Amino acid sequence: MFAEQAGDTLIESVLLDETHIEFNKQSFLLKAKNEDENLNFSFKLESPRLFRFASFKPSSIAFFIYVTPGDTLSYKLDNSIITFNGNNEAHYNFFKELYNLNLNYPRYNEQLGISEYKKVHENYYKNKQQFLDQYAKNKNVSDLFYNKIKDVFKFQYINGILNQNSIPKGAITNYTEYLKGISINDFNRNDQDDNVNFYLALTKYLNIVSEEKFGNNIYSIESLDFQLDLINKNLVGKTKEYAITKMIFEFDSHSIAKDSKNLQDKIMIYLPQIKEEKYKVVLERINERLNKINNRLAENVYGSILLDIDGDRITLKDILKNQGNTIKIIDFWASWCAPCIEEIKSSHEFRKKLIQNKNVEFYYFSIDENQESWRKKVAELQEFGMNKNQYVIGKTQSNHLIAFFNVSTIPHYAILDYNNNVVLINSPSPNDTLEFNDIINKIEISE
Repeated sequence: MFAEQAGDTLIESVLLDETHIEFNKQSFLLKAKNEDENLNFSFKLESPRLFRFASFKPSSIAFFIYVTPGDTLSYKLDNSIITFNGNNEAHYNFFKELYNLNLNYPRYNEQLGISEYKKVHENYYKNKQQFLDQYAKNKNVSDLFYNKIKDVFKFQYINGILNQNSIPKGAITNYTEYLKGISINDFNRNDQDDNVNFYLALTKYLNIVSEEKFGNNIYSIESLDFQLDLINKNLVGKTKEYAITKMIFEFDSHSIAKDSKNLQDKIMIYLPQIKEEKYKVVLERINERLNKINNRLAENVYGSILLDIDGDRITLKDILKNQGNTIKIIDFWASWCAPCIEEIKSSHEFRKKLIQNKNVEFYYFSIDENQESWRKKVAELQEFGMNKNQYVIGKTQSNHLIAFFNVSTIPHYAILDYNNNVVLINSPSPNDTLEFNDIINKIEISE
């Protein structure tokens, strides 16, 4: 039972959510206060597990909390931080106390180098572990809590040192040395379904051992075979099912259209092995989508209706026809998406050169529901090349277009060749100039 502390009138809504919500986008519990209701709530729980809890309005820092069946607590908001009072309150306030230490998260820089970067992460991990040990001595916490937080820290560490978004390409020169102390056996567990860092670390491990073997071609069919073989030989149960699903999902998001037959063959092999419904649904959806395409846009996608900047309706087919014989890059974005806007600004010079030197055209498909916000943001971004090919996807027509291009997050990019054949459903960002140029060059050569 959770209850807002008496007299705390600040909070209007709260969010209690699973820590790992991949392939399941529905919130666990979102409760709002109105004239007739307070923010007290209860839910059934069979065994202790981690959740993420935050005030949704006004927003607070989201912390992990360790919930045990039978707990009854009150909570209050103070300076964007929620504090709990009640039985097992130490389980709930741990990450708040850890946050108050102001430990600096390690950041990579060239002066530091890759070996020292790993050592800095190790020290960061040790400092958190020492805090946990001291916290367990001073507070009333269970052994289950202590062991769960140890696991959180362990996989946060692995996730941190393997984060390819933080480490520049080529920084790791000796993979064997860098991966010392980490192996696939670390992930042969089925007790971490509430630990998001376990799944993040597993994905990054599979990608980095593939990078060691295949270099930049980690989304090749050979790399997928290698990953699936590694999973089959070393993992079991739900973790194995997740890893199979995740690697196929990642490959599908980055693959070129000519690989669709190979991918469908893999799905047909592994789908019968999947027992978890949420993973089975993901593979079935990928297979269903692949059945509809053969390098070409489906007719219902061609017929999708968008609105141009003046509010006039236009089909995707007419949009593409208007630009004729060009390589077409579609940028799915929104006016409220900070990463989208950052990439539009940072990639402007590259996009301008690409348009000038290659037969390339960029299209900007917004998923905004508020068209005025969309038009206002387009106007603000005119100097960054947003002065043409601006469209917003109509609510009733978005399903086919969004589903076909597998748009689950934004920014999201897709590439069509001169004849509107699908080259990449989920391409690299146009910020990644070397990789992006290589893709464009291959399309030119193939024509």
